[in-house]
Amino acid sequence: MVKAYDVVIIGAGIAGLTAGIYLKRSSLSGIILEKAAPGGRLLNIHAIDNYPSESLIPGPELAAKIVAHASELGVVPEYGNVQGVQKQGDHFLVATDMETYEAKALIIATGTTTKTLGVPGEKEYAGRGVSYCATCDGNFFKGKDVALIGYKDRAIEEAIYLASLCHHLYLFAPQPFETTEAHEKTLRSFPNVEILFGAKLLAISGNKLVEAVKVQLQDGTEKTYPVAGVFPLTGEKSSTDFLAGLAPKNNAGFLVADPQMATSIPGLFAAGDIVDKKLRQLVTASSDGALAATAAIAYVHALKA
Repeated sequence: MVKAYDVVIIGAGIAGLTAGIYLKRSSLSGIILEKAAPGGRLLNIHAIDNYPSESLIPGPELAAKIVAHASELGVVPEYGNVQGVQKQGDHFLVATDMETYEAKALIIATGTTTKTLGVPGEKEYAGRGVSYCATCDGNFFKGKDVALIGYKDRAIEEAIYLASLCHHLYLFAPQPFETTEAHEKTLRSFPNVEILFGAKLLAISGNKLVEAVKVQLQDGTEKTYPVAGVFPLTGEKSSTDFLAGLAPKNNAGFLVADPQMATSIPGLFAAGDIVDKKLRQLVTASSDGALAATAAIAYVHALKA
């Protein structure tokens, strides 16, 4: 049986939850579908110091506050792992692993996932020393030597967290840092952090668990570093596979939307890190959610007029 709503929101990170709050304030029906825990990437951020009203707060704690606020308003995400989306006339069909939903408007707020490097040993040692979330797994490497590969803001944030736990952190940065001066200053304040710019990870090796990484240094020489953990954090990729060819994307797979978060497909809106934009932050994701919901509400009202 198909469940019909005016608006379906896919993703319960800060963008999706904000969209849900704005939708709840309207007269329209709606639902948020989420395949994991509500809160999105907030759940994997060690500490946040640039969100208004919170001087310093762990990501999971802020996520819990936002989810609780949404719940008080009656916005409660439901489980749904979306497998595909189809446009049929003036409505959409959303197929999950359990149900099928019909919507007049659709808001995509599925965020991003971490890129893999594809080097030998990465797949084999996933969960056995290779991790894509320092905040989640860093505690397993207390007092040990670890390697982190990355140069963008999220990688630096994760490196700061790891530096507070591990014995020695090798930070292999393929490119110059793309982070704030404050984050770089904090990272460099740790005496146990060794930064190697221009380094390229070649392979991960070990026995039952990770034991070493092979790296090509900036001068072209290759060197092996004994480590117990490896964190490949070189960037993000969009979570839009379920859309197939429905929505317009840029070359990196991010959704193209106008300032009101509308795509070129009538009734299809995007919000948060999934959008093709320059700044991906909590505040911009929240703003996107409000804009997308407002535009979706107006679109549905126009259909009903």
